[in-house]
Amino acid sequence: MLRYTMLAVLPCLLFASVVPVQADEHTQPMLKRLAGVWEVEEGVNQGEEIPEEELEGTIMKIEKNMIVTYDREQREVYRALFTLDETKKPVHIDMTTEMKGMPPMKSFGIIKMEEGDEFEICYALPGADRPKEFKSPKGSKVMLFEAERED
Repeated sequence: MLRYTMLAVLPCLLFASVVPVQADEHTQPMLKRLAGVWEVEEGVNQGEEIPEEELEGTIMKIEKNMIVTYDREQREVYRALFTLDETKKPVHIDMTTEMKGMPPMKSFGIIKMEEGDEFEICYALPGADRPKEFKSPKGSKVMLFEAERED
């Protein structure tokens, strides 16, 4: 009897092992979740809040390991290659600028995905230490941005 039961269960186990599992968006690697076009909603530059009218129309395009920021006239204002370390909490991001006419410069930061289609990135200007929290205090050399995925 046990033998017949095993024969009946075995095909179910084999079938279950080949059924693809649908990955929840929060279980996918952050690099994959970041891919796309993002509208910059808020920003703080070294402790000074960036006025909404200055940020209006600013977008970030993230593809593979490249992040490019454009102003409202679609002029490129920032381009960097980046790597993520998801083993760190918060996730570490290391960026190396790729701007024409400028030497490569490294910036170190932290990044987190918010509920829905939003993320925050906080990074130090080149030469400064990686921030430990999502804040840009007055007098610091830290930038903080919040972005929302474009429709």
